[in-house]
Amino acid sequence: MNDKVLIIFIFSLLGIGFVSVLFIAVPWLVNYALPNWKDSLLDSGIVMIAIGLFVYGFYMNTRMH
Repeated sequence: MNDKVLIIFIFSLLGIGFVSVLFIAVPWLVNYALPNWKDSLLDSGIVMIAIGLFVYGFYMNTRMH
């Protein structure tokens, strides 16, 4: 893996982390005191699992080539 691909990969992982913090963690923390925290946690968990599977698939794809 050359330096350019590594830099692009690192910045894409940082971008995914930034987006997940903005759209998953911040609303979950803000709505933590609401009575429907179980539904919010379940929805956030499903989204985090989907993002994790996407990142894992991307990683496995780069390892195969």
